[in-house]
Amino acid sequence: MSKVALITGGASGLGLATAKAFAKDGWKVAIVDFNEASGQEAAQELNGKFYKTNVTDYDNLANTFAQVYQDHGRLDMVFANAGIVEKVDFYKRHESDAKGLPPKLDTLVLDINITSVVTTAYLAVHFFRKNATPGGALVMTASTGGLYPTPYLPMYAAAKHGVVGLTRSVAGLFAKEGIRVNCICPGAVRTNLISKAEWDRFPQQGFVPIESVVKVVQMLTNDQSLSGKAVELIRDQWKFREAPEFEDEDMKKVMTMSEVPFEGQN
Repeated sequence: MSKVALITGGASGLGLATAKAFAKDGWKVAIVDFNEASGQEAAQELNGKFYKTNVTDYDNLANTFAQVYQDHGRLDMVFANAGIVEKVDFYKRHESDAKGLPPKLDTLVLDINITSVVTTAYLAVHFFRKNATPGGALVMTASTGGLYPTPYLPMYAAAKHGVVGLTRSVAGLFAKEGIRVNCICPGAVRTNLISKAEWDRFPQQGFVPIESVVKVVQMLTNDQSLSGKAVELIRDQWKFREAPEFEDEDMKKVMTMSEVPFEGQN
């Protein structure tokens, strides 16, 4: 029976390129995206199935996971890849309203780039546990913006730092159940996230070939020894980026109380 991969943001860009690579390797691919036209086209090309989904809507996303599992009877890999860049100038000065307040901040970039990724991870684990042999591979798309300060995209950077933190925090415990959690941190990859004019402003020698990113996703999916890894990609090279070392043993004990539930947790 073919293995099954669920890919959010799977109708274009990195998600679509990854879906094509997995389909070529014999996987069944569930393409999860909000763009119905592109999603249906991709599913037809890859002999997969498209699931129109708003990843920021928990019920919608949860129902998609349930449907994918029902359709295939298993779920082996989830690529939490849906993402956008912010269109808000965080540094802009605003006029005050009658109460002296600025306009409400548009936080869609956080809703998609971190909240929906956390939800996707949560649902992935639930369905990995249902497999005949419990386990699976979760790969999440972070960014070099999750490793370095990114002044021109501060909310994007905050979200991507969150993805790296989530990966490093949950991987150890989930590995005990055969669930491997890793993330990718690519530099600039030419996709449809922004316009050609915007991409042309970037240093051209720093772009990461999309094929290089796909290969790393495949590596993190297939190599059973890899868990808790954040992989930085720049140009056609990659490296594991380790978490900072603990300042001392006391800090290590405080931050690794993973077996101690807190009051109210259930």
